[in-house]
Amino acid sequence: MYLSVADILLLTSILQSLVLAGFLLMPGNIQLLSNRLLLATVLAFAAGLSEVFLYSTGLAQRFLNLAYMGTLIGLLQAGLLFLYAKSLMYQDFRLTSGHWIHTLLFWIVGAIFLVEYYLQPDEMKRQILMERDHPGVLTSPLMAAAIHLVFLAYLMATIREITAFGTGVRQIFSNIENKQLAWLRVLLLGYTVVWSVSLIYCLSAHVFKSNASVFWVSTVGGVTGFLFINYLLLHALRQPIVFSGLSAEESRLLASSREALTNPSTNADLLMRLEYHMRHTAPHLDANLTVQQLARQLNVPTRELSRAINQGLGKNFFEFVSDYRIAEARRRLIADTNQTILQVMYDSGFNSKSVFNTAFKRATGMTPREFRGHPLSTAGKNPDHPTTE
Repeated sequence: MYLSVADILLLTSILQSLVLAGFLLMPGNIQLLSNRLLLATVLAFAAGLSEVFLYSTGLAQRFLNLAYMGTLIGLLQAGLLFLYAKSLMYQDFRLTSGHWIHTLLFWIVGAIFLVEYYLQPDEMKRQILMERDHPGVLTSPLMAAAIHLVFLAYLMATIREITAFGTGVRQIFSNIENKQLAWLRVLLLGYTVVWSVSLIYCLSAHVFKSNASVFWVSTVGGVTGFLFINYLLLHALRQPIVFSGLSAEESRLLASSREALTNPSTNADLLMRLEYHMRHTAPHLDANLTVQQLARQLNVPTRELSRAINQGLGKNFFEFVSDYRIAEARRRLIADTNQTILQVMYDSGFNSKSVFNTAFKRATGMTPREFRGHPLSTAGKNPDHPTTE
C-alpha cells in the first residue's frame, strides 16, 4: 500500500495522540479529572483522524465495518472539550449523570448510521462508501450540515465560557498570568475555523457537486491533526501545574463578584479607606494579591469591596491593582536609573513581563525603556499613585 506525505502526516498525528493517551493513563496523571477528560478527548480526536486515514488509503473499502466508526467516536470531542474546559476552570468540578447530554450527538448519529449503514449487507455498504463525497458522512447533505453545526455550536459555547471565565478572574486576582486559559481559547478558535471550512466543503460537495481530491482532504486532515495534537502537548500537560482551577471558595467569590456588577450602590467611605490603605500599606506590591486578601486587610466583606471597586471606580480588581503597580513602576524608573527594568517590574508587584509591558504602554503610551529615557513626560503629574476619583 502506497502512503502519500499526507497519509504519513495523518498516521504520525494518530500515533502522537496514542502516545499522549498512554502518558495520561500513567498512575500519577490519570487521577486528575481534567487529565481523564483530556484522555477521552485525545482518543476521540485520534478516531476522527483514523476515519480520514482509512478514506485516504482506501482501507475503508477492505474493512467495511471500520468505516464511519472514527466519525462516530470523533463526535464525542465536542462535549468532551466543553467538559474539559470546565474541569480546568474549577477544582471542584465533577461529572454527574446529567452530563450524559453532551454525548447526545454521538447517540443520535450512531442510531442513524446503524440503520443506514451497519445493518446493511456488505454490497450495500461498499456501494455507500463508493458514492460518498467526503470521509465520515453519509450522502445526506442535511446530516452533514447538522453534524457540523452542532459541533461548531459546542466549540463556540466553550469559547464563550472560557472568555467569560477570563473576565471573571480579573475580578478576583491581580495576577492573571496562566489563569485565563488563553491557550485553550486559541486552540478552539483554530478548530472552529477548521470545522467551518469543513462545513463549506461538505456543502459545496452536496450542493454545487464540486469534489475536492482525496489528496487535499487528507492533507488538510493531516496538517490539522499534527498542529492540534502538538499544541496540546505543549500546553495541556503543564496546565494543572501552573493553574489548577478556582477553588470552591474562589468559585463562590467569582459568583459574588459577578453579582456585584449588577448592584449600582457604592460606598464612599470604603473607597476613602481603600485609597488610604493602598497609599500607606502598598498591598499591590504582593504579586499574588487577591481581592479576598485585600478585603481581609480592610476588614470588610469581599463582595462589598468588589462592588466598591467595580461600581465606584469603574474598574475590575486586576485593573485597579495594576494602576497602582504602574504608578510604582513609574516612580522607580525615574528615581533609580541604575535599577534594571526587570527588577523594577518585580519590585512593583508584576511577575509577568508581557503583562507589565502591555499595562505600562496602555497607561503611559510608552514602553518602560522609552519612559525612562523621557522622564520629563511626567512633568505636572504625580507618578506615585493613581487617582481613585
